[in-house]
Amino acid sequence: MNTLLRPRKFSLVPFLCLVFTFRCEGTIQAQTPNQIINTVNRRFSKISDYKADVLVTVDVPSIKVNPIKAKVVYKKPDKFKVKAEGILILPKQNANFLLSTLRDTTSYTAIKTGEETVNGVNTKIINIIPLADTADLILGKFWIDDVQGLVMKSQLTTKSQGTILIENTFGSASAYGLPDKLLFTIETEKFKLPKALALDIGTNAAKKKAETGDGRGRITLSFSNYVINKGVTSQDFEN
Repeated sequence: MNTLLRPRKFSLVPFLCLVFTFRCEGTIQAQTPNQIINTVNRRFSKISDYKADVLVTVDVPSIKVNPIKAKVVYKKPDKFKVKAEGILILPKQNANFLLSTLRDTTSYTAIKTGEETVNGVNTKIINIIPLADTADLILGKFWIDDVQGLVMKSQLTTKSQGTILIENTFGSASAYGLPDKLLFTIETEKFKLPKALALDIGTNAAKKKAETGDGRGRITLSFSNYVINKGVTSQDFEN
């Protein structure tokens, strides 16, 4: 008895699912620089306002400044103030800088330049170049944990204060992208001090450099008692 040979029918569904899965995974792995930055912006977008206490510790060659207690207050979109008694030494690129700089992705060109582990965290390195010639920032380099949406470290090349390295430590307010500690490493000779501390730091800095090995200054901001999205008033911004 002859048996008719019939062509087998194959289902394309498993194959299509497999291809679709590979394409999806490839899309996740190949995030654009702006998409990586937006992992940070999504955390920042949760913030309407916040207040916090901050302890400012300064280690700058040629000057001696005791730790200063201060308060920071922020209100969306860009109202920010640091309040303290006494002489406060802070870079212009303050704790609000990342929030305000990275928010508008149309104001700069972003380029991914590599990957690096920072304090045990895998990060993507993103360089940004402002489109406006009037910007003080020449080049920003950001080490971003794109899984958590956190900036672990940044290096800012500026017109006014040279190169500034900022290292972030996160804890209690990481859900909002706010750090528990910021460590600024500055170029002492290019850093603009308050007029009351405008010393001739060139000679003293050279002497200090021989003692410490690099002559750079370090400013640490330690944050505590964050109050987030509970409302702030105009009085909170007054001296």
